[in-house]
Amino acid sequence: MFNYSEQTFVNLKFKMLDLFRTIKADKEIKTSAKNVIDVMLSNTLSPERTKLDASDNVKEIYVMDMHLNTSEVPINFIEALNKFINFQILFRLHFNYEIKYVISLKVFQEEKIKVLKTFESEWQGPFKQELPLTTKLEKVYKLMVTNVAGYSFRQEEIFEQYADRMTAIKKQKAEIEKLIKMRDAERQPNKKIELNDKVKEMKKDLQRMES
Repeated sequence: MFNYSEQTFVNLKFKMLDLFRTIKADKEIKTSAKNVIDVMLSNTLSPERTKLDASDNVKEIYVMDMHLNTSEVPINFIEALNKFINFQILFRLHFNYEIKYVISLKVFQEEKIKVLKTFESEWQGPFKQELPLTTKLEKVYKLMVTNVAGYSFRQEEIFEQYADRMTAIKKQKAEIEKLIKMRDAERQPNKKIELNDKVKEMKKDLQRMES
């Protein structure tokens, strides 16, 4: 996703059994990770390594690589790592020369982690871009989330607000799709027009949510 400086390189590979013990993985989590070949902490973006300022929710950013032998996302395993590791994490899943990015918005309250929402990209070829010009680690992480989720943060929008807005957008899209199917199946012209007007209104609301 980004070109990281040499100072951020870690390249620490974990043994799966050690990881399972560390996160106290149960049977469900181990089953979720059945297609994981290996896990590596590739980069650590910290104030010491990047000279960027931390915030309450973004003290460090871990970039973790997982190589898979199928395209299935080991979501329960990822969620367990997210809950155990007290930093924000960008997961890069590798399968057949393609990459899928998985990233979560986490907030920290009284030393407790709360995962607000998790986003996945499509499987895609690797791409790299320069890190944004900023003094804040949080801005870097927000851009990571934007690249995966497909929506930019509004000015001064906090993690909780962004997560709520993404949930609302998903719900609105589902409602629009449902109404379109009803409209297309409707045979009475007046009801078809009524449903079409409703679709137009909901699309306008969706645009406001997305901007």
